[in-house]
Amino acid sequence: MHGKSPSPDVLSQAERWYARLKAPDCSASERREFQRWRAVPEHGAAFADTERLWESLGQLSGRPDFEQLSQHVLAETAARPHRRWQPFAIAASAALALIGGGVFFWAQHREPPGVIYATKPGERSIVQLADGSQLVLNYATELDVRLDQNARRVTLQKGEALFTVAHDPTRPFKVVAGDGVVTALGTRFEIRREDQHVTVTLSEGRVSLDRQVDKEHLQLEPGEQVRYQVDAPELHQRTVDAEVVTSWSTGRLRFRSTPLSEALEEVNRYSSTQIRIVDPTLAAIPIAGTFEIGDTTSVVSALTALWPIRAEEKDGAVMLRHRD
Repeated sequence: MHGKSPSPDVLSQAERWYARLKAPDCSASERREFQRWRAVPEHGAAFADTERLWESLGQLSGRPDFEQLSQHVLAETAARPHRRWQPFAIAASAALALIGGGVFFWAQHREPPGVIYATKPGERSIVQLADGSQLVLNYATELDVRLDQNARRVTLQKGEALFTVAHDPTRPFKVVAGDGVVTALGTRFEIRREDQHVTVTLSEGRVSLDRQVDKEHLQLEPGEQVRYQVDAPELHQRTVDAEVVTSWSTGRLRFRSTPLSEALEEVNRYSSTQIRIVDPTLAAIPIAGTFEIGDTTSVVSALTALWPIRAEEKDGAVMLRHRD
């Protein structure tokens, strides 16, 4: 075949597509999206490689250990109730377990593929990992989990996740987000990735942040938050109320002396009805309270009842002004 080999990212995408197409709930729109993806030459080559890999493994279909592994891998995308809080694995890739020697052989010497977990907009999920760690995925989140005997590695592609990490000093737990790598040992922290912007908040324990830009290394203490932009050297560090920052994981948003502008930014993430500040003098008003995610009506009712704020609906949004 002419041209360069598919990149690891494209190979990973091909593996996800292969598993997704095997799922009984794979929709017609997804299959059309796959055809568009496959039309790119590099993508088509990567998918062909993935098909050949599975065909080569097919000769072992009579082995119980392989049957169990392959069924688990491809069943991860089987139809499941899309309920809030249920783990939802979009796709996974497979390896051949050579039980006798306890060795893993990976076709074409590729890095062991991970399991992709994802949530849709309006959906949250809890994932229990084999090492005892727990991940809580917020709306529209996607991450790749790879566990082996020497390391635990997660790549946050997009969205937000709360990590409660099981202590294992022999296997560092690393989360890649943009050009940063967060390393933790027995700790609880959150990472949010929105396009090229990443925010790391530490609730408990100890984490370090290493970045490729300027070879930066930073240690965080509980209650500290750091923000950075991919490929930009600046770090923005501050002290926050970690319980407030991670309150979304409980299904509610909690505010404690939070400036109204920040509170509404969080509220608006979960609602199609946006609340906007028309009078800029309201932006710094400290807000306190706990609200169910998506309940914009309760938020507006509380703001107008407890603070000098007037609300009016306009063009499908709620406008806030100072009440005379």
